[in-house]
Formats: sequence, C-alpha cells, structure tokens
Amino acid sequence: MLYNNLGIGKQNARTDPNQASSGDKNLKTIIFDKPAILNGDFEQGELGWGNQYAIQTEENGNHYIINNYSWRVSQDLDLLPHTTYEVSASTKKGTAKGPARITFTFHDVNGNKLFQSYDIKYMHEGTEWEEIPKQFITIPANAAVSKIYLLTNDPEGYHCFDNINIARVSDVGDRKELEANADKQELLINGDFNLGLYGWAGYASLIKEENGNKFIRNGYNWEVFQPLEVVPEQNYVITAKTRTVNSSAPSRIKIIFYNDEGQRAPEFYNILHVPGTGTWENITEVLQIPPGYHLARIYLLSDDSAGNGTSDFDNVSFKPVSDEELKNIVMSTGEKTRIIRGSQDNHIKYAVQSGDTASSIARHFGVPVEDLIDENSLRNPDRLEVGQILYIPQK
Repeated sequence: MLYNNLGIGKQNARTDPNQASSGDKNLKTIIFDKPAILNGDFEQGELGWGNQYAIQTEENGNHYIINNYSWRVSQDLDLLPHTTYEVSASTKKGTAKGPARITFTFHDVNGNKLFQSYDIKYMHEGTEWEEIPKQFITIPANAAVSKIYLLTNDPEGYHCFDNINIARVSDVGDRKELEANADKQELLINGDFNLGLYGWAGYASLIKEENGNKFIRNGYNWEVFQPLEVVPEQNYVITAKTRTVNSSAPSRIKIIFYNDEGQRAPEFYNILHVPGTGTWENITEVLQIPPGYHLARIYLLSDDSAGNGTSDFDNVSFKPVSDEELKNIVMSTGEKTRIIRGSQDNHIKYAVQSGDTASSIARHFGVPVEDLIDENSLRNPDRLEVGQILYIPQK
C-alpha cells in the first residue's frame, strides 16, 4: 500500500520537514545525461548521502541503506523548476511497524522552505525487497534546491532502501501539452484522477477504475487532500461528482485555509452531500476565501465517522468566479447538499507542547478526541508538531 502526502511543516534536526503528491500513469520517460540523484544504488557507499554508518552490505555484495525515524539520510538535488520527475525505489521491511517513507522538500534561493512537499509512504507486503510503484513529483517554479529524505514513519525500528531513481519525464515534465489544453482558470491538478494520485495526497490504492474511468474512493480520514494557492476575499466555485458506496452517511468536502506562515484560519467550509447509493450526483457550491489567507486545502472523505462507509469523488474542480459569473451558477444546496461556513473563533487556541498527542490534549480539556481530530483535520493524531496550533472545541 502506498500513499503521498502534501503538507506544511518546519524543518529542524528532530522535526519532520514535511507537514505536495503523485500519480500513476504509463508515461514515456526520457532519462537525461545528467543523473538527477547521485549514488542511488549505494554501490559507492555513503557518497551523496553523508551517512556512512547507514550503509549495509548483503551476502551477495549488494549495498543498500537503512534508516529509522530521523532526517539524517538525505541528499540535496539539482532538479529543474516547474518540471515533473518520475520516482522509483526498492525497499525491504526492517524492524519498524509503519511504512517506509521518501520525503521531498523544496527551498528557494534564500534557503526558505516552500509550501509544497511530497511524502511517499509504502507499506510492505512481505519481508523481501519490494518495488515502490512509480510516482510523479512536480518541482515548484521557485525551487532552487530540492531535498530527498529516506526514513521510516515510526519512532522505533528501521527500514531498508535501495535503487533510488529520479528521472525527468519529458512529456509531462515540460507540461507544454497539458498546459496548452488546460483550463487557465482551474486551480486543481488532476481533478478527474486520470493521472492517478498526481497532484493529490492519499493512498495509491484509493484510485479506482470503472469502464476506463478513474476516480478516488475514501472513507472517514484526512489522507486525501490537495493544497492550493488562493486570493484572499475572492469567490471560488467548487464542483464535483460524488456517490456513496456502502453507507447512508454524506460525502464530505472540507476546505480549510492557511496564511503564508502556515497558521490555520479559524474559518472553514464543510460541504455535505447525501447522494443515492451507487449513483453519481453533482455538487456545485460557492465559497469565499477569508481575508489575509493565501493557501487552502481541499479534503475529500466520507462523513461516516462511526462506520466503514466510503464515498467516491470525480471531476473535482476549483475556480475563481466573478460577480457576473455568479449570476449564472446554479448551486446544489438543497435537500441533499449543505454547505456550512464554520468558524473556530469561539474555540480555545492551544500550541502543541513536546510529548503531546491528540488523546492527551483531549483528556486535558475534557473533550472527545474524535471532535478534536475532526475540528483540526489531523492525519496522524499521535504525531503532532511542537508549536502547532490546535483549535479546542468548547465543552
């Protein structure tokens, strides 16, 4: 099982520097003369990676690298901005219980970490070497340095890595053909999921296909999302197709906002739609970006927090809309769809301390941990970043 994560985070020696996603499509790959990564098979020891103690040798003489949950196995990469690369790798299960993890972060000419990042995670099926399915990453236009990290997602144990390869994909990398045919107003990447997870965070296994059409299926979790750059106080129209599979609970689209420092806005939107089981239905809603916030995340999930229900999504779109265009938009709000503009202004703002988990914070404030996770869209409730701001619902 494999998934990608896009997020916001701060980098230091002990902190996850990732707090953007990939896809799977049969694309023709052209490998240019200059390698994108140095010593990806580790046959030259620690060259390029700078951690001689992590290099291991198998009985057959093959070299590979191991790491735990640390950020000390890394390499700075000279990747072309605004270009797409194909990433492949091998991994073998070690003693860690969680997935193997390959993280990419990007930095501008001044060394500042950019908003975009990629977090490829792979759950092993056995104990031998396994190929991580090929994934695609797009280098931000203002990235001067790209960094790759090999690690686990567990605080204990290690995993093994080998044959790390990064190749420029010419027909998607230059993006001329895609951009020539693209809707210039569209902000979402790959909203029809024809490129798999490209542009999205989530497990690769969530991509489904029926009669040649690809879509995404998710349960109640915060794994599937896409970050966007938006204009404060601008109106946007969001459209999508959705259906439920095995639940009467609504399909849910949640939109939250961040400022340039990564601080979350109190305001958010929840769109809840109750489609007929197995029947695709359309959603069309309009929302406004809060003042002072330039970044948004769009989450796709089922609202079945108490069960195993799932929701399907396809043809997801997010575009700016003018006042004149608003007159011609027929919104889906009604008996089946509700859009809720929420605010956490009346919540307690809490800065995460060292050793905190969602469970311990919920106990301290006397609120259900499920409410805390939902209010803050927490992907990993037991691994919070020190200084991260959480909104605590009032009892």
